[in-house]
Amino acid sequence: MNNNDFQGWCASLATVWNQGNLAALTHLFSPTIRYQEHPFEPALLGLAAVVGYWRTTLAQHQHVECVITPVLFADGRGVAEWHTKLYHQQQQQTQDLAGIFIVNFDAHGQASELREWWLDQAVEEQILCNALD
Repeated sequence: MNNNDFQGWCASLATVWNQGNLAALTHLFSPTIRYQEHPFEPALLGLAAVVGYWRTTLAQHQHVECVITPVLFADGRGVAEWHTKLYHQQQQQTQDLAGIFIVNFDAHGQASELREWWLDQAVEEQILCNALD
């Protein structure tokens, strides 16, 4: 895995979100992936858990526009920034999300661990408004 491979990996993950191509996840993540979608929640363990998470998540989203920008890659570890706009069906609202993740890769170029932090602009604005009241 090198910087160009990481750029391709990020583009492929963005395509999964934009097009809902769950089959591509089996190429991106190792069978033993440890996927931490939120720092205060338990990590998902294994490819089946990650595919299930993405299946549930993608079923709730429409009109997805996701861009993932690689920031750094070194020693089998990559850092990327992402930005996504979408319509969340269950919440019946448009969401503007931004985040960052750190991902470790195995010898086969598949992600073996992903740790992610993200924010929803509307939630952040509400927190700020509450703090100012």
